[in-house]
Amino acid sequence: MELLARLLARAVPDARVELVEIARVDNRFYIHITPNHFRYWGRFRKRYSYSLGLAQDRGARVFHTACPEFHTKKDLIDWLSDTLDLTPGERNLLHLTIK
Repeated sequence: MELLARLLARAVPDARVELVEIARVDNRFYIHITPNHFRYWGRFRKRYSYSLGLAQDRGARVFHTACPEFHTKKDLIDWLSDTLDLTPGERNLLHLTIK
């Protein structure tokens, strides 16, 4: 998860990222950020306003105060990769580290 934490810290440099976990609730996956999950995702949405539309297009459950929830980890990572416009190498490495 260290790579994911670094990517998310780089994505929103004005938000603190200490710990990142992929959590599962009701058969859906989302990214939980510590120390302040809701503050991080609020800032993320301000910076990447199109991210909610991308999530909805992929069938995610979208919230205005938290990370969207996806049916699979792959869908979650693909959404994040597209939102952050990661290179093919970064995408592949991220998928490998998440499995």
